[in-house]
Amino acid sequence: MSELYHKLEKIVKKEHISNDILIRHSYSRNVDLLLQGIPDIVIRPKDEIEISEILKVANEENLPVIPRGGGDCEFGGSKPIGNEGIVLDLKRLNKIVNLDRDNLVVTVEAGISWAKLNEYLCDFGLYTGCMGPGSGMTASIGGGISHHSVGGGGCAKYGACTNQLVSLEVVLPTGEIIETGSQANRYSKFPFNRFGNGPDLAGLFCGDNGIYGIKTKVTLQVFPRPEYAEYKSFQLPRKERQISANILNDIRNKGIDVYDAMYIMDLIVTVLTQYECMPMWQNLKKKRGILFYTVEANSEKELEEKVKQLDAIMMNNKAELLGSEISDGNIAKWHYTEQGHWQFYHNLWGIFPSMQPLTAECFTPINQYPSLLNDIDQWDIENNDLMQKIISITKTRPITGSGPILLIDGNNVEITCGFTSFWSVFDGETHKEIDEINLKLWTSLLERVTKHGVQWYMMGDFMSRLMVDIGAYNEEFYNLMTNIKKTLDPNMILSRGKFNFWGEKH
Repeated sequence: MSELYHKLEKIVKKEHISNDILIRHSYSRNVDLLLQGIPDIVIRPKDEIEISEILKVANEENLPVIPRGGGDCEFGGSKPIGNEGIVLDLKRLNKIVNLDRDNLVVTVEAGISWAKLNEYLCDFGLYTGCMGPGSGMTASIGGGISHHSVGGGGCAKYGACTNQLVSLEVVLPTGEIIETGSQANRYSKFPFNRFGNGPDLAGLFCGDNGIYGIKTKVTLQVFPRPEYAEYKSFQLPRKERQISANILNDIRNKGIDVYDAMYIMDLIVTVLTQYECMPMWQNLKKKRGILFYTVEANSEKELEEKVKQLDAIMMNNKAELLGSEISDGNIAKWHYTEQGHWQFYHNLWGIFPSMQPLTAECFTPINQYPSLLNDIDQWDIENNDLMQKIISITKTRPITGSGPILLIDGNNVEITCGFTSFWSVFDGETHKEIDEINLKLWTSLLERVTKHGVQWYMMGDFMSRLMVDIGAYNEEFYNLMTNIKKTLDPNMILSRGKFNFWGEKH
């Protein structure tokens, strides 16, 4: 084994490091079906001290380090770009450090999942507000902060998970360990507030997609779960895209404090019922789009008033109320009461064997998403010839569209749009042309969506570099990003290649 391997083995002990080819390949992909990078070494540190030592060695060797939380990210976010480097698996950092019930904050190690944290909090009648991404059963807290994650529930009320951030412990690329917010004052005994003691340096690491530092401890606000809640689901009339946008705008303009509001387009309803993936919808007579809301309150009177206002908006837009039970098609009840928020969000994945998503995850204003979805339909028509080449092999057309349109903070929504397609291995044979077509289509779609002026949050390998390649960044903004990167990471070892930050070696 190499001298490098022995250096790292001394830091973490031999059972937490591997260069075995099978282990390395298991860390070479995320959820997409195209981007692959095989690391040289996989290592699982236990704390910030071991991470600091690993980064110091990586700087000596000029070797990339790729932090990996739950590994649920799209766009190749937690695997190497190319075949080299150290994947830093953070799953051992999975402890709850402290629940401060007086100040309503919780401190956890960054590798813990959103599900594990909220399972713990529910024993105290608390939750994290935004419950992280839709993959929160396994997605890590640190990964959510790195992406401004939404999707797991509560985002209409609380916004992205970074809105509830109080403090971070971060290991910088050169190995220094810092704390932010109230903890920048060495005399502070516990985290209690993010803003103050100078600039908001925590914000530098929010949405950084793992390029500026490795999050090791995260302190979040937590909230008492209200005693009362109501959840209703409605089918929409024709012209549902615009009508759904009208409804979401009305909710915001009337100042109604909803916990969640989500539009599920007719394509999803049709496909999921056709392939019997959603038993609650099998008996729906009309396969039209669905919009649901969830609202919480601290009294029956408060709840009644909110429901009255929301139902009036639905009726004014000619939406049809589904039954109150899950078996009646009430996805809102399942979503809120049975952890459906972590089971449904990427609902078109895996309907067919070997079919996987090539998606685009972004934020956009409510009033812009109908035209964006319409343009994606147009993109699909314009690329029919390429789609037909895949059909000639698989006998099944890739599915283009969008997952749920999720209301987040402000007058904004989150969109997971794109298409599902096939791996190059199909029916026991390898078809390289499928990968080539998928890459061409994915690049084309992402560029098209970008030019609608959306705000990307999960960017990873592919999207971060595409933004630079197509000149989407304002020059002054990108220069500032670059200068910060050079200051914090002079050898460009951390997440090397993202945003085209390669360093001199490249």
